[in-house]
Amino acid sequence: MSKGSAYTARTTAFATATGITDATILGALNTFDLGLISNGLDTKMKAVYPFVGGTSSTHKYNFINSADSNSAYRLLFSGGMTHSSNGVLLGGTNGYAETYIQPSTALSLNNTHVSVYSRTNNSSAVFDVCASNASNYSPDMAINYGGTTYFQVNQAFSYSTYTDGSSSGMRIINRTSSTTEKLFKNNSLVATITKSSSGLSSGNIHLGRFHDGTIWSNRQYAFMSVGDGLTDAEALAFYNLVQDMQTTLARNV
Repeated sequence: MSKGSAYTARTTAFATATGITDATILGALNTFDLGLISNGLDTKMKAVYPFVGGTSSTHKYNFINSADSNSAYRLLFSGGMTHSSNGVLLGGTNGYAETYIQPSTALSLNNTHVSVYSRTNNSSAVFDVCASNASNYSPDMAINYGGTTYFQVNQAFSYSTYTDGSSSGMRIINRTSSTTEKLFKNNSLVATITKSSSGLSSGNIHLGRFHDGTIWSNRQYAFMSVGDGLTDAEALAFYNLVQDMQTTLARNV
């Protein structure tokens, strides 16, 4: 398969931006995009980071809008980390990714999701996702933080929890109403919490860093997304699309 009409417009644009020509990678992205379209999920995504190509210059691009700009939500990597064909491995001391996604302007109070796909299984006391404003640093997620996954979506200082024995695989934190937030682990809805929404953070969303710079992730990430809230059926469909892509790329967990 070659670049051009055989691929969706997004896949073609992403290939042009990144310089990726590998047929396996582009085929996996194209199949993923076709799945997004057929499930009506593409319009719900503000940013999708597939972390393909093996370098910081390919990992930074947002698949939904592959322009190399802050307004297109391309990532800025800072600190220690390792980029490879399996994704980005953060160093645990000062490495993180800036998304430039500010919830107060880019997201909706009762209609938000954030997902990450971790290839690392540990119980480190780290945050995987966190907005950078201390007064309201939601949405954020700490997977298997000493045996508990902590999360919150558009509500401040009141973590929802789920007893979690693993940090690997995909997690989706999700809100589609003013009263309920949910956590999906791979293909299962594992927590439904009654928590009222209270506001949208004015701080940008970061991957791998707590808002005050005191906690840094040591995990390897193969995918991240930010966008509108997902129904339970959409969350399952989304996981299946992401997992199929990871399997094609031989890095699924």
